[in-house]
Amino acid sequence: MFVAAQNPCPCGNLLSKTKACRCTEVEIKRYRNKLSDPFLDRIDLFVVMQEVSNTDKSDISSSEMHQAVLQAFERQKQRGQKRLNGKLSEEEIETYCVMSADAETVIDSAVGKFGLSHRSIASLKKIARTIADLANHARIEKSDILEALSYRRRK
Repeated sequence: MFVAAQNPCPCGNLLSKTKACRCTEVEIKRYRNKLSDPFLDRIDLFVVMQEVSNTDKSDISSSEMHQAVLQAFERQKQRGQKRLNGKLSEEEIETYCVMSADAETVIDSAVGKFGLSHRSIASLKKIARTIADLANHARIEKSDILEALSYRRRK
């Protein structure tokens, strides 16, 4: 597993609610372009982190999330998967990442709109399969694909 973090800009304050960003648009663009597209294409999930305050509370506890993850693992085993969703081969993706017609339509639209590579499509399906497992969906639904798309890198 590869986990990385990057500030939103060179000074680190671009998304701050309390500190002013000192960077120009050119500096921000240059900073973001330091990582190549082929490298970034191999990263499956992009999440923009926000500042937290004392009033921010999660809707789900760590214990509840732990139980949901264990149940998702169990669903994978019940489908007959030998590997976790993130490690599925091309053939296994076709077998285990069964999608609704609406989900297929969203993927087709995303391929055209975002110019997704074959690697990106496979990654998107595996992420959507995991989201579907957490939501207890037997097949990948439109909402699962849309959530998976929300974790893609924004240019």
